[in-house]
Amino acid sequence: MKSTQLEPKFILSLTLNIMGLILAVVLIAKKGGIPYILRHFNSTPAKTSSQSWVEIYYQHRQSLFENLTEVSSPIIFLGDSLTDSCEWNEILNHPQIVNRGIMGDTTDGVLNRLSPILASQPRQIFLMIGINDLARKKDFSGILVNYQQILATIKQQSPQTEVYVQSVLPINPTLFEKGPSNEMIRNLNTQLKRLSENYSYSYIDLHSQLVDENQQLDERYTLDGLHLNGTAYLIWKGAIANYVQRDTEGLDEESNRFPNPPQPLTPTNDQ
Repeated sequence: MKSTQLEPKFILSLTLNIMGLILAVVLIAKKGGIPYILRHFNSTPAKTSSQSWVEIYYQHRQSLFENLTEVSSPIIFLGDSLTDSCEWNEILNHPQIVNRGIMGDTTDGVLNRLSPILASQPRQIFLMIGINDLARKKDFSGILVNYQQILATIKQQSPQTEVYVQSVLPINPTLFEKGPSNEMIRNLNTQLKRLSENYSYSYIDLHSQLVDENQQLDERYTLDGLHLNGTAYLIWKGAIANYVQRDTEGLDEESNRFPNPPQPLTPTNDQ
């Protein structure tokens, strides 16, 4: 009598197990079968599994900078992804421009990696940093303390360097919903301008050149509400081009181009 009561439960359990096994086999087959299982167990992501791809990119980028040959008296563009994303030496046609932007960087990050940058005694630094601090809700006073330390460190370790503090750019909240408010960005820019003046550094207002009638990042210049397209970088270029030193040997200061460019080869019939 007891065995007959357990029999339906046993059959149900067995049926469910078989269905689960069949489902697992089907899923594994869709993933690639046995090779998928082997790849899964042979991979060793332990060292990076806790890191985001932004953190990994940051470390790789910093490692690259540490292994590059040092340029004497370079012009350095320093900042986060907005700086990182542009080919400054090409857009400004200047061989001594060095890009030291890293995606995801903050005032803390710039401060921590500043000394190796200053070891080259740069002639100029174009600095833009702060949007990621705001996005990560860092205390406003903490951002200003970091910024002040950045400027003070440059002044102490490389006193001849010309520093251009570039305003933090606006965002478009329709496209970048989780970003900081444009009011916070404007307030930060007001303080950055004052800091620049305190250290006798130049402040460049890029913010006002990229906003629309609602005082937010114009949709013509972005796809995600934060980062810039090529048109925006040309506006950025136009705003700073006159500040970039043009005394590099072989560079024509008037035209911002190399004089006597190579002439095109005379075409021949040989192809």
